[in-house]
Amino acid sequence: MGEYRKTFVNRIYTVGVTTCGSALVRIAGATESEGFQKVASFVNKWICGGNNTGQTLAEIQALCNEILNEVKIVDQHLKEYDAEIENTLQKIQYTEAKNELNQQWSKDIDVYETAGNVGNTLSAYEDYMKAAQLYMDGKTDINAVEKSKQKLYDNFIEVYKAAGNSFENPTDEKKKDAIFCNDTIDGVFKRSIWSMINALNKPSDEKNYADAAAQFAYRAYGFSGDQYNYIVSSIDKQFMEIIKMEMMYQEFIAQRGDYFEEKYPDDESKWESYAAWTNDLNKLNEDVAKAMDTMLDREILVSDSTVGSIRMKLDEFVKPEDMVSVRMKNENYHEKLTGEFYENEQPIIDAFNEGYLYLIEEYGWKSNADVITPFINFHRIAVPTPKTEENPSGIDIYYIFDTSQPHDAEEDWAWNSDDSVPENLRFYQFEEKIDLTLARDQHIPSCDFINLTKENYSDGQNQFSCAKSTAEFQSLFATGLFSALSSIPGDYLSEYLLTKKDTKTYIALSDYDFDYHDAWATSYTIFHVVDTTGQYPGSSLESSTLSAEKIQPDKSAGAYSAYTVILKNRPQEDGYYKTKVDVATNGVGDTELEMVQEDGTTCQGNIVPSGKEVTLRFKAEGTTVLESLTLQRHNNTENPSEVTSEETLLTKDQIATLSPDEEGYYTYTYSAPYSNATFVLNGAVGHKVYVKGTNQSFEDAIQLDSYVDYFEEGENVEFYVSDNVKSVGYYEGNTYKELALTENYEGDRKGSFVMPAKDITLYYNAVCKEHSYDNGFCTKCGGYQPADYNESTGSYEIGNGGQMFWFAALVNGDGEHTQIQEAKPDAHGALVSDISLKNSSDENYEWKPIGEFKGIFDGQNHTISDFSMTKVNDQSIGFFQNLMSDPNETDEAKKATLKNFTLNGTIVTTAEAASAVGGVVGTTSGGVIRRVNSNVNIGSGLIYYIGGIAGLISEATSIEESTYSGKIVLDFDSYGVGGIVGFVTDDDTYAGGTKIKDCANYGLITYYKVENHGGRGYSGGITGQVALGEEDFILSDCYNYGSVLAEEWKEIYGAISGYCAAKKDGIKNNYYLDTLPVKGFLGEAEIANDEELAKAKTAEQFKSGEEAYLLNNEVTDGSQVWYQNIDNGETPDAYPVLDDTHGTVYRWEDGTYSNYEKEPVEETYEIRTFKEFKEIPEIVKKNNRANFKLMNTIFGNGKTMTESIGSADNPYNGTFDGQGYYVYRFDIKSSDGNAALFDTIGARGSVKNFGAFYQNIEGEKAAGLAIVNYGLIDECISGSNLSGPFTDQLTKEPKNLTETTTFVKGTSMAGGVVVENKGVIRNTANYAKATASASDGIVGGIAVVNSGTIENCMSIGTLSTKENGIAGGIVGKLDKNGSIQIAYSAQTAIEGGTTGAVFGTKEETAGAVNNTYYLDTLSGNEEQGTAKTAAEMKSNAFKEELNTLVAGNEELCSWTWNSTKNQGYPRILSSLITEVELVNASRGLTVKGMMHKDTKLQLNELDKKNDIYQAFKKYAQKTDKQVLYSAEPTLVYEDGQPSAYEGNLNVKLDLSKYRGKG
Repeated sequence: MGEYRKTFVNRIYTVGVTTCGSALVRIAGATESEGFQKVASFVNKWICGGNNTGQTLAEIQALCNEILNEVKIVDQHLKEYDAEIENTLQKIQYTEAKNELNQQWSKDIDVYETAGNVGNTLSAYEDYMKAAQLYMDGKTDINAVEKSKQKLYDNFIEVYKAAGNSFENPTDEKKKDAIFCNDTIDGVFKRSIWSMINALNKPSDEKNYADAAAQFAYRAYGFSGDQYNYIVSSIDKQFMEIIKMEMMYQEFIAQRGDYFEEKYPDDESKWESYAAWTNDLNKLNEDVAKAMDTMLDREILVSDSTVGSIRMKLDEFVKPEDMVSVRMKNENYHEKLTGEFYENEQPIIDAFNEGYLYLIEEYGWKSNADVITPFINFHRIAVPTPKTEENPSGIDIYYIFDTSQPHDAEEDWAWNSDDSVPENLRFYQFEEKIDLTLARDQHIPSCDFINLTKENYSDGQNQFSCAKSTAEFQSLFATGLFSALSSIPGDYLSEYLLTKKDTKTYIALSDYDFDYHDAWATSYTIFHVVDTTGQYPGSSLESSTLSAEKIQPDKSAGAYSAYTVILKNRPQEDGYYKTKVDVATNGVGDTELEMVQEDGTTCQGNIVPSGKEVTLRFKAEGTTVLESLTLQRHNNTENPSEVTSEETLLTKDQIATLSPDEEGYYTYTYSAPYSNATFVLNGAVGHKVYVKGTNQSFEDAIQLDSYVDYFEEGENVEFYVSDNVKSVGYYEGNTYKELALTENYEGDRKGSFVMPAKDITLYYNAVCKEHSYDNGFCTKCGGYQPADYNESTGSYEIGNGGQMFWFAALVNGDGEHTQIQEAKPDAHGALVSDISLKNSSDENYEWKPIGEFKGIFDGQNHTISDFSMTKVNDQSIGFFQNLMSDPNETDEAKKATLKNFTLNGTIVTTAEAASAVGGVVGTTSGGVIRRVNSNVNIGSGLIYYIGGIAGLISEATSIEESTYSGKIVLDFDSYGVGGIVGFVTDDDTYAGGTKIKDCANYGLITYYKVENHGGRGYSGGITGQVALGEEDFILSDCYNYGSVLAEEWKEIYGAISGYCAAKKDGIKNNYYLDTLPVKGFLGEAEIANDEELAKAKTAEQFKSGEEAYLLNNEVTDGSQVWYQNIDNGETPDAYPVLDDTHGTVYRWEDGTYSNYEKEPVEETYEIRTFKEFKEIPEIVKKNNRANFKLMNTIFGNGKTMTESIGSADNPYNGTFDGQGYYVYRFDIKSSDGNAALFDTIGARGSVKNFGAFYQNIEGEKAAGLAIVNYGLIDECISGSNLSGPFTDQLTKEPKNLTETTTFVKGTSMAGGVVVENKGVIRNTANYAKATASASDGIVGGIAVVNSGTIENCMSIGTLSTKENGIAGGIVGKLDKNGSIQIAYSAQTAIEGGTTGAVFGTKEETAGAVNNTYYLDTLSGNEEQGTAKTAAEMKSNAFKEELNTLVAGNEELCSWTWNSTKNQGYPRILSSLITEVELVNASRGLTVKGMMHKDTKLQLNELDKKNDIYQAFKKYAQKTDKQVLYSAEPTLVYEDGQPSAYEGNLNVKLDLSKYRGKG
């Protein structure tokens, strides 16, 4: 918090806006409505928008954001400070001090929040703002915001009750009237706020919270900068509490205004009271602003002791920016000292007899400056002290020697040391040894000592010199912190001293003695010092002496004794520390900046007292833009113009809020720093924006979102437009450029452009000569675009939202937004495209339902989105209210019909007792509904009958091949709730009976409790209640995959129907998910007890295809209704679907289900050669269920495969078992553009137990093993992780093993193992190097895109893509439902635009990411997993951690570790390497270790001429022995290729085989 001017409150008050109080006033008055000023609800405006435009809306959002962020920041800072202080102070001292601070907070704040439920209400308001923030960030929905708003309202009620009020026969209406129509809550809030602001400025003899915080900081911190940080953070905390109180009160008044608009829109007396309350609020806000300003300008009581009290204004503290290292000049620097100098030193004169002083010259006394240079760095330290005439500022300034002096790299040894005191910081640098022959040695004070302690230093304007006695720096140690640290200087000054182990630092004083001996004894300098390891109670440090004899280099103290010095300011006449301040302008444009002196004259520079206010006067002429006002500090006397730091005092927008005087000058005051400084005004050439209407002009058509009138070239300029403005543009030369207008969260339209290097005119069009349709809605008048009538079909063709509204108006005869004069209930409609019902002119635009419909509506398989009805109170509610056919019509083709569309939307009823609500239609009588999918959420209110498709079937209706997938949320009071239909009845008016066939529910039905309600309705997945008695009824071939959260009423909740009374004959072949804890049917015993009518099935049975086959009544000839992808290569379906683009389901003889009519013949091929391996794709074309086994390693001989195994149309569904062998040394370049060993692995497919390496794989999409996996990849390896030299079998060239990995080179996508994983990948390792060359390419270590499961895997290969690409260590994109369990990523590099150690990007609907780890050099966070160092990952401990995770899961391999293998990382212990013992009995040789299970031990007898043999023979002869047998053991596969092994091998030789043979 060093730069306190940058905090939220101070950004406002430092530029003259008079704190946030005025900001609240300005924002509150931003909305005009019907002649009165309406207070803005920040949260509502923030989320829902309103009539405000321009800067005010930006302020609302900024203010809410800043409030939340600042509260969080301040709390975090204070927690950090308190933790730091608690570690520093003794526990009893900390507890005592903290309690005093907390008690003051309780007195000044808590006591006023505790009363009257104010504190709880404030917490609820803060939660409301946080919920709004989450909603704006897209992290929650509007329901969460409304819930938090309701909680706030409930707390308003409690405030009213706490004031002694109660409610008689309370209804919500009466409660609102009570709290909003009188001033009870106003009084409570105003009293609390007034009490808080009065506590800011108590009489000087009473302590307030700022005093308490200052005294706590004074006890906890020794120096001004740290104290300042804590004090201003505490003040910020107090201010923020008051600001939140004001905003909460403003929210209450805003909600009152909303209530008055709803309940008393024309009641003048109510609005007069409202105006008075808002005026009071604005006045209160202004008073808060003034109180805050007063508090910030008052003296704070920092310390009150018998020595004297310390009172300071905030601006009088030395800021952290001035508590820095300063490069100071030695005004009397000596390059060397000779005898002439020492002869004039009093301690020398005192030690010598004056008659012997000539000996100094004769002995050749001299000393050169070795360490101390003419410019030395010192730390500036400031401590508050009582103000006196000698020191009116109340600040003592000291400088302490900086142990980190600037130096060349060659001098590192002299200034830095890891285990001892650096050479240049050792105390023996302060003495010079005069080594005499035939005479005693003299150890005299060195030139460095004289330079550092005897001469004057300057920081530019002030003189400093080394303290002669401890009394000169007594105030430095007269602090509470010094006492708390046991009065040990070393602990107190630890951040400024050398703190190495065993180091003892002495503070050197300028006085010294000289111990001269006439005899042969050596003479030594006696230094006056303060031992910083000593203890000095009472802050009075005592000096001691230190003889040069004790610190000689050859003595242990010499290596561990360090020096420092403390410089004390030489006071100037007026007692103030001085600083040189000047002004400058920067940039281009015409700017002026000057300082105003006390006599009113101006200047460009001056020497002023630090801490005193400096008044600046500045302006810009013409079109110049003022960008900022900054303060540059200069703390280097060696280079006085060097800018050692710079901070921004005013931003462009803050300058714009200042008020200029008559001459155009702005005035700004700032406390002079303790560093020499330059105030810099930064300017730029600006250009102006003009506004002009093309055909019509009016005020406020366009408002610039800025306080300034001029803008720089290249600056992004934003603007708001009024509702009447339809288009905005400007000319670039002769070319007109129209600007895009977007609608923001606040409900206003906004545009932007980049400012050119000239003035610009924005032209707007606000004239409505003809309709301008946006999605079929006229943006000028709100009219609907008529649907196109097709005479050949007799249907109105609907292609956008406005045309759908027009068709509804046609059926209903509604002429409000149309020219329609007469209703046409029998009109036919047809969708010609997917449509949205959104009206861009009004985001809350509601659907007006089609009333009584007797025509045919054909969606032609299109979708209607954004259907919304949230304020309806009709008896019959739905997209269509009533579907009605002629009772005498028997031809189904002529009946009222709804068909072939999907509907997405929301219905919320406000009716006290709506009779029927359906997602698609409220009530049906004799109509037909076919192939309609409803995704409509339904909620709220007392509703009799609710259905996802239809609320009530009152007469014979047919609903077929339709589904529901929304959510029904309602009060307990209901009579029938069903996923498809709520209630089915029939009064015999219509011929025939109701039919519900081939329907499915995927939706959710849930309940909430409303006070004074309590009825319970029948609930079912397909129908809620069926009351037909003995009427004909068909309910067949349906299933429920959804849920009903009403388990406590299992007696009225059925998986298919909650209550069913009808003829049983037509009820059959229905199914439901077995997780539902109820029977299929409830109701009449005959139906309820017959479990054959509806059967429970597991999710696995649904997924297997069984239910699709049964629902089709075993029909597979193309006339069936239900389809399901199982093993056809498409994404598998979890349940049957009504989509004939999905697969037909067949049942095989073994009882399993497939998309293939006949089960392929089970064949297994043994693969031994690369020729046989290349034939696999052709075999799979004929039989995709063929199995393959590798019988040995497959060496590709450098060839190229151009065809992959399987395809999207014919996925591989067999088992490919590598049996632990590898395929290697061949490339893959597929002819279809994608490249991998496998193109598509089907849902039944399994690829396991093999590795592939030494390959180049190139294609549009490329992967080490497969393009798409729907099945299982298990215990596989892609690439190699070897290093070291080897000879290539093919080329016979020497190479490095690093070249034997797999290089995957894709254009758009590249995966180490697969491109898309939709199945399972486990126990698999990737070492491949994957690269995607497209600018937006995607790469992943295991998978590029994962929507399946990846578990127990690792990836080490490098990954790279381009600047706009995505790269992830395990997966590039973690897609919907994709999960990663137990995996680690240790890539040496992951390159791309968006990168992640585990995943590059992640969908919101992605599955879990658990137990993942990554190398800490990669880009990651907690969501990616746990970061570990390379040392942590390359350890047995990491292996054990992984094994703990896989323990107990038989499908997951364990892990092994060897520091010399796998780059030292743990490796998956798969079937490729197992423990094997090989025996050659005839030769007595046994080899045991980790290797392939089919490894052979081969002994190759050495040729007698072999060099190894000859050397062995020679050795045997020397030892008088002979060679019985010599051979080179080799581990090989069956085909003779070398076999891999892991770690060390255990080799035993049975010598008994050779005894007695020589």
